[in-house]
Amino acid sequence: MSVAAPGAAAGPEAAATPVRPVRVTVFVGLKLRMMGYRLRSGPRLLVGFIFGAIAGLCLAITGFSLFLLSGAVGHDAGLTVAGLVGAVLTVGWLLLPLLFFGVDDTLDPARFALFPLRRRTLTLGLLAGALVGIPGLATALALVGLAIAGGLRAGVAGAVVGVLGAILALLVCVTVSGAVTSALAGLLRTRRVRDLAAVMLAVLAASIGPLNLLLSSTLANATLTPALRLARVLGWTPLSAGFMAPYDVADGRPLLAVARLAIVAGTVVLLLGWWSSTMESAMVGASAGPVVRATRGGAVGALVPRILGALRPGPFTAIVAQELRYWSRDARRRAGLISITVGGAVVPVVLRLLPAHNGGRGAAPLPLAVLFSSLTGAAMLANQFGFDGSAYSAHLLAMVPGRVDLRARVAAISIVMLPVISAIVVVVGLLSGDAADVASTLGVVFAAYGTSTGSASVLSVLAPFPVPNTSNVFASAGGTGAAKGMLAFVGMIASAAIASPVLIAALLLPAALSWIVLPLGVAWGLGAALVATYTMGDVLDRRGPELLAEVSAAP
Repeated sequence: MSVAAPGAAAGPEAAATPVRPVRVTVFVGLKLRMMGYRLRSGPRLLVGFIFGAIAGLCLAITGFSLFLLSGAVGHDAGLTVAGLVGAVLTVGWLLLPLLFFGVDDTLDPARFALFPLRRRTLTLGLLAGALVGIPGLATALALVGLAIAGGLRAGVAGAVVGVLGAILALLVCVTVSGAVTSALAGLLRTRRVRDLAAVMLAVLAASIGPLNLLLSSTLANATLTPALRLARVLGWTPLSAGFMAPYDVADGRPLLAVARLAIVAGTVVLLLGWWSSTMESAMVGASAGPVVRATRGGAVGALVPRILGALRPGPFTAIVAQELRYWSRDARRRAGLISITVGGAVVPVVLRLLPAHNGGRGAAPLPLAVLFSSLTGAAMLANQFGFDGSAYSAHLLAMVPGRVDLRARVAAISIVMLPVISAIVVVVGLLSGDAADVASTLGVVFAAYGTSTGSASVLSVLAPFPVPNTSNVFASAGGTGAAKGMLAFVGMIASAAIASPVLIAALLLPAALSWIVLPLGVAWGLGAALVATYTMGDVLDRRGPELLAEVSAAP
């Protein structure tokens, strides 16, 4: 496909006007021009570009160092590093563009829908445009370390194979990213998926600490053999084949190196074909709207989840339904919910499960290991009215009793969190060989969870603060992020202190009497929640207007 040169004459004389074909370099120039235009559009975009470039450079240096290290250490260690780092890099290119789709709108094929371009031209052009962006350049710089490592392992032949493997691996990364985003373009344009992407980004940011703790503990207690076995398996997949080809040359098996490179090259061809075949649907987009189905009970009945069907209609049921909907749809609440869940799952694994499978050295008792998971209620509900903002006025106008309001909020988050926490306890207990302690541990969990929701009810009524009215999961007004963290920390400490008698009973009672801890913990936690919501409900009735003013103030 070609387009007429600018300034071509109209009419019969246009037939004699020379036509200029659209080459791949046009897309590269377009990408560079758009980057330059954005840099000149204002300081905000300039600062964002600088930070993006710095982050890309840091990741590139990290990848370069790891690939270079793979050529300097022992054979098995180097093979493991190259295979696993390469697989992580490829998976990152597969997943991250799905999260960031829409941040860089030059990746959207729909922008080229009105241009008379062949699919092949458009596919190769978008591929070239992706290569000159910050992610593409950072990946290319990191893969230079693979070529150098190949030279260190097997001389000139290893360097040549390393260069070929690096080029093919880079093409796999970029083409898998483009093919997946093109195939899912219609879905990725929807509001819900973009909202989910924001939540996932928040979860990734919030999970860095727990995952780092888990990785450090794993590396301290694990051997190289499982990782080497995994790397060898991945070496025959497109994820790691290009990264491990130089090792075949170093081992005197050049045919295996050729086979690995052929796997990667074939994958690139298949991905380009898939990308090209989905290009038209990506440009057109999805036109079908959501299917609307009739629901029993009318519009009001549709707002009440089926799980609440046994409850009588009233303020309690309405607020529980409202909170369940908020926890499932509000990006900020979902981000916190999933982040707390990730932390609640990782901490018991690090404290109990990993040491239990490595001789039991340093393993915490099961009730103590899962205590953090059960204290999350304080973190989730410490500022529950702040998310409502001015919408809390509807509760005051409807004259909802304070204790009903607080208990409904606790019930809603309990419907979500208690099954998850219980599952964490059961799984960690069974895998660590503590099946006999699961019942008593559940008692500790229920006691700590009940006291944490009670503490959160106290904090949310006495120390509320406004939350920015935005769907940005990272947004926080000046000082409120630290305030929220401090409130959650205070609530967790207070909850742990109140639930400590149940914890002590679980640790000290003999095995024959440990079952007593389960009913004791249920009664303890339920009593703490009921007493706190009863007491603070009266306080909420008295200071409801003041609370509304505090959470409605401009942050």
